Amino acid sequence: MPDITPELLKEAFIDPIRFALVLDDDFPTYAQMARQESRKFDYERAGSLFEFCRGQGWLCDVDNAVQVAEEFERAKHLNQSDLLVLDFHLDSDNPEDPTKALGVLQSLAISNHFNIVIIYTAASPADVARDVAYSLGGGCEVSAAELLEVNDFFEGLDPEDYDAIKAECNVEIVQGFLGSDNRGASARQLIKLLHEKGIKKPLTRSAIGVLCREYLESKLSADVLSSRQTGAKVEVCFSDAQPMWIAEGNLFAVIVNKSNPVTVLLEQLHAALISWDPSPLRLLMIHARAALEKVGTTVDAKVLETPRRQAGWLLRIIASTTAAERRSHIRDLYSRLFEKLILEVDDIVVGFGARLLDGVKGTPVEVAARMAKASGLSNLDIYHALNEYLCSDAHAEGAMTTGVVFRAPKDGGHNYWLCASPACDLVEGQNNIGWDKELHPYRPISTIRLTPVNGLQKRLEVATEGRDIFLFIDGVPVVLEVADGTTRKMKLETMLLSGGGAIVNAKFSGLIIGPNDDGLPNMIATEFESLALLRSDYANKFLAESGYQRARIGVDFVCLPKP
Repeated sequence: MPDITPELLKEAFIDPIRFALVLDDDFPTYAQMARQESRKFDYERAGSLFEFCRGQGWLCDVDNAVQVAEEFERAKHLNQSDLLVLDFHLDSDNPEDPTKALGVLQSLAISNHFNIVIIYTAASPADVARDVAYSLGGGCEVSAAELLEVNDFFEGLDPEDYDAIKAECNVEIVQGFLGSDNRGASARQLIKLLHEKGIKKPLTRSAIGVLCREYLESKLSADVLSSRQTGAKVEVCFSDAQPMWIAEGNLFAVIVNKSNPVTVLLEQLHAALISWDPSPLRLLMIHARAALEKVGTTVDAKVLETPRRQAGWLLRIIASTTAAERRSHIRDLYSRLFEKLILEVDDIVVGFGARLLDGVKGTPVEVAARMAKASGLSNLDIYHALNEYLCSDAHAEGAMTTGVVFRAPKDGGHNYWLCASPACDLVEGQNNIGWDKELHPYRPISTIRLTPVNGLQKRLEVATEGRDIFLFIDGVPVVLEVADGTTRKMKLETMLLSGGGAIVNAKFSGLIIGPNDDGLPNMIATEFESLALLRSDYANKFLAESGYQRARIGVDFVCLPKP
């Protein structure tokens, strides 16, 4: 049963629609209608679709050339709050060829905003769903090595045996392949036949995948196949009990046959969205963007405040002495402006989020996994992911600052550090006297050597002690210890960063102070990788604790010996 109510899906996806672009080679454009061109257009259906859109309160444009949709997307005129109603066969000279429509869908899937499409077509919905799903990258992947073995197996068969195997690759198997499951009941006879002909059992799944790919690629043009994304996560529904739909990347498309009147289009779209049951977080993001679009420029004056404040903001950027500093100040300004902008729609978006997540039943971690469609994850994985989110963000570009976690290769593994210098000391040009000036462009920084630890469960059980950093590195959950659990001591070091500590594509370089072969201090040139930036509160906590450790003053007490 879906966790998201139909009403909230409608509020997030359908209610924000403001414009519909209708693209069908059987429909006349406005200009062609005005000229009363004699070409045989479907005036009745085009008119009813136009009236339907206007009845929803939308602006509407009708065209019959695929270039229109391509130009709309390329020029970014299609926005999240727009709907595309698309015919599947747009080539009047080749009415069975879906290449143009598939090209539009491929472009929309990789665009930088979410797109809703209703494929309104006379073709079979299942045929359309298969073509669209495969063109977007659907289907089980076959490794290059297994592909070679499978092709060798097929080439070694008699033509009659190969034809018999191909004949068993039916539509149900192909649809299972597109849904990343080609071992269903419909494949039993095919699997049996493959085994009888001598396929290695570990290659069975790959052999079925090759047959399905051949079936699908025989129906698509070279242009479509060359634009197909590999490794895409395509979701597809082939159920006859509800509208068929495809979701991939920034595209959601529902298929509606033209035997249905235009009045059911939104009903079918709504039913498909319910069947899709997207992640609540995706819904929150889409709803928030729609809310920001809706308020438009009405809140700009509040966000931008007074000319006096604007002059102050601009002065900080204009007075920057380096390009890196200017970029940093611009990034900070945008962050502040968007934070203020979100506050202006706070009641709308937070209220929606509360309604979305109120009343969910079950153990919190189980509900979270189900709603996120995070199958196969343990509770440990999910709690680790939560603590990753609570303690850090990515930091691949910018300057070295308090709380940056970074690493460098060492003896087949890695050493890890945390920057524990005050952020103000790391600003370019901040210290122009003494050691800092003499070492420029190298910059000395204080760091804490971090210790990777095993036993994730035990560390998660005491996460509130606040002495560990939780990260996800190279596809693996990692816990890095900042301070010893008993003494709370840190491993403090000093190193020198080159180029003022600028981080580009997560990379930067510098000098580590370490012993040489004689045990004497030595400068070791090192390439570093930035992994994360701690949340400011957590970073400042470790900054303060490292300061206490450097400045500790105490009395040499004497303990009573234990008996």
